[in-house]
Amino acid sequence: MRKIVYMEWVKLKPRAKYEIGGSGVIPVKIDEWPEAREFIDINDFNLYGYRPLVQQIARRYDVDPKQVVTAPGTSMANYLAYAALVRGGDEVLIEKPAYEPLLSVAKLLGARITRFARPFRRGFEIDLDDLASKLTSKTRLIVLTNMHNPSGMLSSNDVLRKIGRLAARVGAHVLVDEVYLDFLFERRPRSAVHLGDNFVVTSSLTKVYGFDGLRCGWTLASPKLAEAMWRLQDFYGVNGAIPAEKISTAVLENIERFEQRTRLGIEANRKLIDRFIAAHAGQLKWVPPDGGPVCFPQLRGPEDGSQLAERLYRDYSTRIIPGKFFEMPKHFRLGFGGDPAILKAGLARLSRALSQPRLS
Repeated sequence: MRKIVYMEWVKLKPRAKYEIGGSGVIPVKIDEWPEAREFIDINDFNLYGYRPLVQQIARRYDVDPKQVVTAPGTSMANYLAYAALVRGGDEVLIEKPAYEPLLSVAKLLGARITRFARPFRRGFEIDLDDLASKLTSKTRLIVLTNMHNPSGMLSSNDVLRKIGRLAARVGAHVLVDEVYLDFLFERRPRSAVHLGDNFVVTSSLTKVYGFDGLRCGWTLASPKLAEAMWRLQDFYGVNGAIPAEKISTAVLENIERFEQRTRLGIEANRKLIDRFIAAHAGQLKWVPPDGGPVCFPQLRGPEDGSQLAERLYRDYSTRIIPGKFFEMPKHFRLGFGGDPAILKAGLARLSRALSQPRLS
């Protein structure tokens, strides 16, 4: 049976009291936005996209509505992009380290996977020379995250533009998962969808704004490719759930409100993380993220990230994400988008675990 190992682990492992590995922010509750009840309806016309939602996304990105495909979260948006572009035996070039589901989808579709490097020693920057050396006439898709998951590092549009030109030489597309990009707020660069017709971009309301439950994701692509993805949707979900899509439309209409909510939380929590890493410089190395709610420290001692995570979970009811899910076992992902009190308590327990290392 094919499966995504990370998804199985994160869904089935019992929750810890202190969850400090996640990559989102505190979920929005209805009491924070009581007027949302006014937007709930049962039925409306939403074949090939609920039009008000599609139009809101198009306005936000300054694209034609024909370039917008809505989907249940970024995961399905990524799947639609893969499925529209990749056939069995095609080559897909994926960043390393990578978010494991990006690899699993390519495997599910029967693609041949090649990797290009984002080395820790270079601050997780994309190695363009390595990428160029891996391209062949069979490469159909280049896949990356921006900001990078798990490190939180930003690739400039100049770098992405170069990748687009390299891809064009072999007739390939570039898929850029931008689900973390809005964490840069006013520093956010223009979406990569504007860099050329061979760019495909995915994102959602889940990570930055605290609306995971709405499952509102989208893909931005050329009109021709977007049409192909809508046809694929006929196999998977036909159309979206109207209550969720109507509320998602209202969220986009009021996005500044939720952006400010996230900004205040992230800025306060980032200070906690910076102090924590500085206090444990003898035990951890890191690349400070350009933004967002995650970082990816490396352990200096004999333990790997999985051993530390198990010990932390077992002895301190605290959970981080082991680096094995990102192909770097000496690392772990630390999330700081949640409740400051939970983060502070979780970091205190992580500090105790780091000060008493032992292999188990």
